[in-house]
Amino acid sequence: MKTKNLSFDKLINLVTLISNSIFLLVHLTYIIIFLISKTYLMVYINLFSSIFYIFLYLLLYKNKYEIFALLAGIEIISYMSVSSIICGISAGFHLCLIGITVLAFVTKYFLKNKKVVINPLIISCILVCLYIFIFFYLRYNEPVVNLPITTNNFLHIFHAIIVFIFCAGFMYILTTYVLKLEEHIIKISETDNLTRIANRNGLNNYFDILQNNTNNYIAAIFDIDDFKSINDKYGHICGDYILKTIADIAKNNSLDDFVSRWGGEEFVVISKIEENIENTIKKLDNIRIEIENYNFKYKNKNIHSTITIGIASYEENDTLDSWISRADKNLYFGKNNGKNQTIYK
Repeated sequence: MKTKNLSFDKLINLVTLISNSIFLLVHLTYIIIFLISKTYLMVYINLFSSIFYIFLYLLLYKNKYEIFALLAGIEIISYMSVSSIICGISAGFHLCLIGITVLAFVTKYFLKNKKVVINPLIISCILVCLYIFIFFYLRYNEPVVNLPITTNNFLHIFHAIIVFIFCAGFMYILTTYVLKLEEHIIKISETDNLTRIANRNGLNNYFDILQNNTNNYIAAIFDIDDFKSINDKYGHICGDYILKTIADIAKNNSLDDFVSRWGGEEFVVISKIEENIENTIKKLDNIRIEIENYNFKYKNKNIHSTITIGIASYEENDTLDSWISRADKNLYFGKNNGKNQTIYK
């Protein structure tokens, strides 16, 4: 989880740095545009905004992301509102208020644990009211400055492109992160916490994937012999060590197979029949042989452990439970007839 949180912090740092750089670059572009059109009032306003975003780099350096989001949001709303009244509705400054709505929801998600972040629904209501106010104000009032038609057209297209890029960019970041998070959650839900192999939920999902081709597979369920006595004699920590080690041995000997923990000290292996069923059974029996010969060591004590395996072929219309149930019958036949063996009937 530490790795995940670290990557999340890096993502926030990267996104805020890129955003601040874009905001600064946009204001520098405004300065050039308004210098060309000799609109010096807007030049001074954009100089102030440029200095403001240079200052915000200090907040990002100190990882004050929530304060950065709050101040940047206030600046953008204030700047776009004032610029709309000064330059008129044709310049399209008011379009950026739409982009801020998307930005507010994305910010809320990534900074969800920060109290200073305002509810995006409240921000959206404020932006809608502000948009309507600007629209009607400029219908009945002349802008402070009259920009050339070419400058107005350029600014309008420029703002439309900025809004599109920001909306698409931030939604891409959000959806990509959420999809990766969803994938991570699914993986956790299908993984046994102790042995780090698939759990029963993962096995169910794997069986669903195999539904159309299950005839080429056999199922093996194996159980650790006398596992309760190991727990009673050496303790549950030792039992966990045995479980994890046996899971590793099974996984390393079944690289092309699906290995999962069925529950307790029982494991299931779904194995594809490659050449013939005898070779596949022999491959599964190698797991038993290696565990039998393995020297388990716990607190300088040598522990001997074995497993019994029951194997069953898939039969038409089998469910996972019915398939495993037949293998389980073979397992218990082996348990009742000496243990430490592989049974296939």
